[in-house]
Amino acid sequence: MFLRNYWYVAAWTEEVARAPLARIFLGLPVMLYRTETGEAIALEDRCRHRNLPLSMGTIEGDNVRCGYHGLKFAPSGQCIEIPGQPQIPQNARVTRYPLIERWGLLWIWMGDPKRVDESLLPQWHYLAEPGWAVIKGNDAKPMQMRCSWELNNDNLLDLSHVAYVHPKTLGGHGTDTYPVTTERLARSVRMSRWMPDLDPIPLWTKYLGQMGKVDRWQITQAELPSHCMVDVGFAPAGTTTLEKARENAPRMRVMLTATPETANSSFLFYAQIRNWGVEDVAFTERFARDSRGIFDEDVVVLEAQQRIAETMPEAPTIDIRSDAPHLAMRKLV
Repeated sequence: MFLRNYWYVAAWTEEVARAPLARIFLGLPVMLYRTETGEAIALEDRCRHRNLPLSMGTIEGDNVRCGYHGLKFAPSGQCIEIPGQPQIPQNARVTRYPLIERWGLLWIWMGDPKRVDESLLPQWHYLAEPGWAVIKGNDAKPMQMRCSWELNNDNLLDLSHVAYVHPKTLGGHGTDTYPVTTERLARSVRMSRWMPDLDPIPLWTKYLGQMGKVDRWQITQAELPSHCMVDVGFAPAGTTTLEKARENAPRMRVMLTATPETANSSFLFYAQIRNWGVEDVAFTERFARDSRGIFDEDVVVLEAQQRIAETMPEAPTIDIRSDAPHLAMRKLV
C-alpha cells in the first residue's frame, strides 16, 4: 500500500544534474534532470511510443529525446517532435510530477496534482539553520533497502532496539527498561523516553570524553507517510527535564525518510545534525564515517525482517509494551 497524496524525497539536490537520473517511486518509473536554467524536472520515465525509458535518451536544451525512435518531449511532458511526422497526437505526452526543492532535498508528489499541498512537507528546516553541523547521509545518496518503507517507521518509533542492534555506539545497559510515552497527533505519532541518571552512550564518550552520570532522552516524531525526526541527547544528571532546558545540552537530531520504490524495497534518505563541534569540519567528516555503520546495522535488520515476512507471510507475531508508538503509526497510515 502506498500513500500517494504526500511528499516524498526523490533525491538530494546535488544528485540531479543535466544528465537523466532514473528511479522508481511508489512502483512508477521516474526520470529526473535539470533544465539549462537549473530547474529540476521529474517526468514519467517512458516514451509514450514504445515504452523505452526516457532516461536512456538524451537531453537537448530543456527537452528529452527518446533513444529509440527519436520522439522529443518538453519539460511539461508534452511530445513536441516526431521525426518524419508533422502531426503530433494529442495524447502524446507523459506525466510531469510536481517537485519542490528545499533544504537541500528534492521532494516529489506522486499523487493527484490537483491536491498538491505544500503544507504537507515535514518541517526539516533544521538542515538549513545556523548553529547545527549537518551531515548528509551516505555521501548525499540514498541507501537502497530491500524492505518495505513502513519497517523504517517501526524501527525509529521503537528505539529500545539500540541496546541490542547498536551496543557499541548508541546502546547502553538498561535503556530499554524505561517506559515510553506515545502521543497521537493528526498526521504524526510522537514517542518519547526519559532515562535519568545513566552512563552516557559509547558514542558521546568517544567524542566528548569521560563524564559522570547523565540524564538522557530519546524522542521520535514520525509524520505521514514516512518522515521521521529523532531527537537524542543528554545533560549532567539532575540539570534538565524532558520538557525544558534541553536546548543547550549536547544534542543530535537525525532526519530519516524511506521513500517507497516498490512494495518490498525503498530508498533511505537521512541526515544527521548536531549542536556541538559545529565549526570543526574535520571532525564532522570523521563523525560521518564513524556513524555510517549505525545505519548499515539498521538496514541489515530491516531487510532480514522483510525476508522472513515474505517467506512466512501467515506466521503469527506478538506485540509488547514498547510497540505502542509504531502500532499507532501503522494505524494512522
